[in-house]
Amino acid sequence: MAKNYRWRDRPDIVARLVNADNIQTFTSRNVVLKPNEACALVIDGKIGDIVHDTILKNIGGGFARWLGDRAGMTATDRRLLFAMTGPMDIWVPFEGNLSNGEKVSGYGNLRMKINSDDLPKLLNIFANSAPILDREGLVNIVRTEFISRVVTPALAACSSAADLRNNDFLEIWEMRSEVEMRPLLSQMGVGLLKAFPVTEKTDMEKVEQLKAELAAAAAEEGAKTEHHLEQLANREAATMRRIEMETNVARARAAGQVAIELETELKALRAQEAHWEAELKRDTAQQQLAQQEREHAAQVRTEEADAKANRAMELFEQVQARKRERTAQQFDQQNQRMDKQNELQMQMMQFAAENEALTPEVMQEFLKQQTAQKAVDGSVTEISSAGSGSSTIITNSCANCGNSLQAEWQACPSCGTPTA
Repeated sequence: MAKNYRWRDRPDIVARLVNADNIQTFTSRNVVLKPNEACALVIDGKIGDIVHDTILKNIGGGFARWLGDRAGMTATDRRLLFAMTGPMDIWVPFEGNLSNGEKVSGYGNLRMKINSDDLPKLLNIFANSAPILDREGLVNIVRTEFISRVVTPALAACSSAADLRNNDFLEIWEMRSEVEMRPLLSQMGVGLLKAFPVTEKTDMEKVEQLKAELAAAAAEEGAKTEHHLEQLANREAATMRRIEMETNVARARAAGQVAIELETELKALRAQEAHWEAELKRDTAQQQLAQQEREHAAQVRTEEADAKANRAMELFEQVQARKRERTAQQFDQQNQRMDKQNELQMQMMQFAAENEALTPEVMQEFLKQQTAQKAVDGSVTEISSAGSGSSTIITNSCANCGNSLQAEWQACPSCGTPTA
């Protein structure tokens, strides 16, 4: 009696190439092809029929097959290419960045189907790999091209995490997957039915979620505080009413006019007061317990936020240190240039004085040029002054005429007397 041969012993196997000559058993072997399975016959290097939803009898083993091989009445090389033709999903892990630098990680789902007519194209895969193709092997084949052609361009087109959650991004993802992956999949005889991404939460989305949780916790705390204040107000009103009733009862007893209704109302008020006090204690205990839980959770979140903030501050301090170093270099260069200009102007003034050409008009022209140069260089001075904290303007008086002089002036504009 013939026994059935199982070509698929694991649920993740997609295709398998079987050499019928290696099936050597005493009894013949049959293969039952289900509606979602197909088989291509490769006889002596040529593609034969492609069958499915049937029973392949005597594919190997048995005395008759052995006798035929010995007598040379069968084919020299007989191979069977089995494959699953039903839809299957593979998950391709990926990591990328949005246009704003946010890191995104997740999985890309590719729903594929092996076409029965294109089943012989799977021989392109088995020519350079093992005779068994499973889902993991299929992922390794398409992963590199899928990430470079689909994932990276699609994520680069998103400016924020919100763009990952709209329908336009899903349509762009599916369209790019269908267009870019078609050449590779067509070589393997595989058709793409559906493609969509499953991304995890980004850092900014986690921050927004944390903000929402903190806002909800603050609102809940405010509502409980208002309820507690209302309870205190009710307790105060009940206490005041009880004191008033006791005063009225005391007055009535003193006057001999105590009424049963007043005593009944007083007892009811005392019972209500005791009930409210018990509820207040219970709510206070629950509030304290909830507060302790929130403080613990807030402490954990604060520690995580502090760790991230410390890392950000370290990076910020490095940037600021480099910026201060560049500013100091610019300021030193500016000071050197200004010193050279002042030295040149002093030499020119001394030359004019030696030749008796140092007139007030010449001094005023020198000072105008010097003031214009100071105005041009004022931006660097203001920047360096702002970085150091504050700037101080020092003024002097002329020894000859007594007019006010600024520290950078080399001579008095009124009388031409050189400054010390």
